[in-house]
This record gives sequence, C-alpha cells and structure tokens, in this order.
Amino acid sequence: MRINPLHRIVWTLAIGLAPSACASAQHAASSSPASPAYAYVANQDAASVSVIDTDARSVVATVDLQRFGFAANARPHHTAVEPDGAFWYVTLIGGGAVLKFNRANALVGRADFEVPGLLAVHPTRDLLIVGRSMMAVNPPQRIGIIRRSDMSIEEVDIFFARPHALAMDPRGEHVYVGSLAANQMATYDIEQERLELSDLPGDPHVYVQFAVSPDGRRLVATGQLSGKLLVFDTTDPMSPTLTTTVDVGRGPWHPVFTPDGREVYVGNLEDNTVSVVETEGWTVTNVIRHEGFAQPHGSGVTPDGRYVYISNRNVHDDHSGGHMAASTALGRVVVIDTRTHAVVSVIETGPYSAGMSIGPQ
Repeated sequence: MRINPLHRIVWTLAIGLAPSACASAQHAASSSPASPAYAYVANQDAASVSVIDTDARSVVATVDLQRFGFAANARPHHTAVEPDGAFWYVTLIGGGAVLKFNRANALVGRADFEVPGLLAVHPTRDLLIVGRSMMAVNPPQRIGIIRRSDMSIEEVDIFFARPHALAMDPRGEHVYVGSLAANQMATYDIEQERLELSDLPGDPHVYVQFAVSPDGRRLVATGQLSGKLLVFDTTDPMSPTLTTTVDVGRGPWHPVFTPDGREVYVGNLEDNTVSVVETEGWTVTNVIRHEGFAQPHGSGVTPDGRYVYISNRNVHDDHSGGHMAASTALGRVVVIDTRTHAVVSVIETGPYSAGMSIGPQ
C-alpha cells in the first residue's frame, strides 16, 4: 500500500541555536582520511555525550548538554554519525529533541520530536530517521524523517504500538521498525513512501534493536523477553521472513555486524556478557565475560572491523521494562578485539552510558 503520512509536521530551525559554549575538551574539525574515527556515547543520567578517539581508545571530549541550555534530565539516549563524519546527532528523551553537532562539537541544529529514541543515518541522501524511546509507555505510533541540512522533520505513521527498534538497509532504500508491544515489524520504502507490516506469531519477544547485514540480505533482531537473536531474510525487504533464532543471553540489547558480515556481537544486558554469533551457521561461537561488562547496552564497530565497542549502563536494573533508577556510578565502554574476542580496553564514560555510534575515518 502507498501512504501519505497522516501527521506531517515540518519545522525549519535556525542554525546558531546556542552560545559558543562547547565541550569540556575539543578536537579538530577535520574529516580527512588521516583523522581518527570517533565513538559518540550518550550518557543518559549525565546529560552528556562522551567522545572517544578509537585510535587512542580514550575520551577526548565530554559534551555537556547543560552548557547548551538543556536540563539535567535531558536524558541523551542514542547517537548517529554522518557518512563523512562531519556531523553527529543525539536524541534527548527528556528534552524532546534531536540535536545536530559538527565535528568540533558545536551545536548547529535541532528538531523537536516527542520522546525520541534510536537513530539511523541515510548513507547517501540528506535524511535521518528517528524512532521512539523505550521509556515512553504510549508514544505516538510514528517515526520521524529529518532533513539533515536544515533539521526539518515530517512524521510517518507506523500503525503499531511502541515503535522502537530501528535500522536502515545499507543502500538506504528501506527502514525497518519494530514494536516493543507485539511481534510486529514495519518496512518503509523511503522512495515510494510505502509501508508494509509483518506479524510474527507466538509469545512476545519485545524487539529492542535491529541490525542489517552489510549486503542487506539479513536483518537480526534482539528479543528482550525471549533472550533470542532472531534472523530474518530480507531478500524481499517489504516482507522479511524469519529463518532461524539463536539463543544468546538474558536481555539482549543492541546487535552489531562486523563489516565483513561474518559475525554479530550482542550485549546481554541482564547477564553482563557479550555473545559472538557467526553468521554462516548462525551459532554462538563465544560468550565473552569480563568485569568491565555492567548492563551492556549500545554497540559499534570501527570502520576497519578490528574492534567492537560496547557501552555499559552500570546501574541496577529494576526489571520494569527498561526503566532505570538514576545513578551517579560511571558508565563504561568495553573494547573487544574481533580477531581474538579478548577485551583490550575499558574506558570510563558518564553515568548510564546508553546508545552509541562510531563515525568513519
């Protein structure tokens, strides 16, 4: 079916939205091949974003959102980086906005959006997709499509409750959205503005997050309640087909493919472990245990595929559907060598380190 969004809301926002106050430390605004890849980690209980140099494996900037006029309970949740690394984005659950920063960590734009959650950057077009937060009990049944150049936004109906999981195929043709309330998935054709819904029978999995393989032929979904990694064939992207499931750990959160597509890394939030799944036979080849894991949440992989980064909340889970008590304990990012599956670094970040992304070199 072809749809026209029932709720089309467009805001054009000014660019110099904040004073020149920037991060507590700055890095050069360069996107040349010699520049390092940066990891951007949302610290949900600190109203800040940690910027990590993935070459040095250290925090080189802490972007304090309160210095830009946002409240202490802004609750930054997820980040995304443009393909050339020139700009990056963060969602604010408590602030009701998606913010745009340049590589020097200066705020250059915003789009207002109720309880924003996960993000997906289009690889070639001037678009950014945003979903809804898990912390929202009854959010609007719509996703946002932002024009990155001016941060104008339109909302597109998804037609199921609590849209959360969000991923885009590598070509940028289709967006996949999953429900927290039911075993439902939506595929949205960006060019044709066409939406198809898919239902999966059985007990609820609670789709936390998706990841699409580099060749675009497979989509994996994490099931918070089932403890499974669900594998879908997306050869027909409008009708994903479940082909197998993999038992990983309790509360699997954000999965990530390696760039060669041979492995998927899944942080198990309730087990404090990371499962390594090989994709040829879809079996778990390793369960990584380390004292650095404390409620693994977000994930990212360096452009060369050598290291996987896993962010950790490091707060106590009250088992209330993802809601967490505020914590002053430091979050952390654990770095895994994909050749050996060994933990090579543990990097302290801010309280409740949640979603993260890694930009290109």
